[in-house]
Amino acid sequence: MDGYEMTCRGKNSLHQLKPGKTYSNIDTLHIHQAELDLTDDLLPNDITFSALTLLNATDNHLTRIGRRGFDKIRNVQFLYLSNNQISHAQPDPFQALEKLELIEMDDALDGNAEDKADMLRNFFHSKNSFTHLSKIELNKNRIDEIYPKTFCGVKGLKRLEVSNNRIQSFNFARSCLTELKALMLAGNLIQKIPADIWDFLPQLSSLDISNNPLNCDCETVKLVRDDDVIFINQAQTKCASPPEVEGQSIFEIRKDYCSATATKTTNRNPRGKASFLQFFILFVIAVGILWAYKKYRERLSHMSSAPVGYTNLQHEQAVEPEFV
Repeated sequence: MDGYEMTCRGKNSLHQLKPGKTYSNIDTLHIHQAELDLTDDLLPNDITFSALTLLNATDNHLTRIGRRGFDKIRNVQFLYLSNNQISHAQPDPFQALEKLELIEMDDALDGNAEDKADMLRNFFHSKNSFTHLSKIELNKNRIDEIYPKTFCGVKGLKRLEVSNNRIQSFNFARSCLTELKALMLAGNLIQKIPADIWDFLPQLSSLDISNNPLNCDCETVKLVRDDDVIFINQAQTKCASPPEVEGQSIFEIRKDYCSATATKTTNRNPRGKASFLQFFILFVIAVGILWAYKKYRERLSHMSSAPVGYTNLQHEQAVEPEFV
């Protein structure tokens, strides 16, 4: 213990705290390698940390969390749970932490894609209004999916970090992140930025989409140039497609790129229309020839069935041969 800060290291280290001793002056508690189970009481009976505002529980082989684990530390404002293997979360585990301002859970989640999506929903679908929670970090968790309404209960969220995961799209429900100012999405699998991103994230001022396989079509190029948002790591925000700009930073694409692309498209269209017209004319001609041939064949067939020659001449009309 050092002034207002205490560090507990190793299994059962918290249970070595002396009952009856006052810890009311401790505002920062570090717990490491303690193999915690936060579905149970974090602190032994008769031990209180009434002034505790920061709990650092990183690197603890933590696999389970629940509401009971935080019941005795209700004043915590800063919660660090990184470098764990959380695979089970009871519903609403952070309900008691009404003063929470920051939660950091980098490289903390374990399980398959659906397990992680369910846990995130359990974390933030809460009776806690999270009035003060302004920053959430979920980097390096191999997250594939985030349910659209996961963060809807965190009304005052200002900064969301979900970098270095496997997220493929901006899958956030509209009108849920209206106060968000910074969104960190570097190192995911995002190809397309929604055209209406500034509509459903109206306060966004910082965005990091670096190291994503971006499709730098004209719509995307114009999108990143037409707004006042600050893009982080621009040199690493590179295009994966189309081929003519592959490997280039989207912010270094020449200004006439979209106009040149539009010209190529315009030039291609007349040829396409001409080819279609030529095909249509040939088709009409072929149909006409086929129809004419059919009619002509029917007429020939009708003519061949009529009597031909002298068989109908009257005998008296016949010319007798004359001999000279």
